[in-house]
Amino acid sequence: MNLYGLYDINKKDWNGYQFSTNWFKPFHFFDNGSFLSYQGYIDYQFGADDTFKGNDQATHGGAMFNGLYWHSDNYALGYGLKAYNDVYLIEDGGTADTSGISHYLNATYKF
Repeated sequence: MNLYGLYDINKKDWNGYQFSTNWFKPFHFFDNGSFLSYQGYIDYQFGADDTFKGNDQATHGGAMFNGLYWHSDNYALGYGLKAYNDVYLIEDGGTADTSGISHYLNATYKF
């Protein structure tokens, strides 16, 4: 877990906080050494000052990713679901869609 202060590089001032956590938990092991895992993260921004509003900025928002992945020595295959709302303090409906749900299919080669 981490707690950060957010700095607005354009306005040269501090603007809120971010709480982040991530996880990786193998929950089923196969005889060949591969395994299934539940993994993901949460990024939550909060405490942004209302004086910074404008330019599509929100005062709080965040994202949560949950994934189920199969891992072997050289490969990983998985599915992830991400839910987000005013992610990274960008207000939804302005210049970008920053609230919703996304689905991810992933195939990885491990070096």
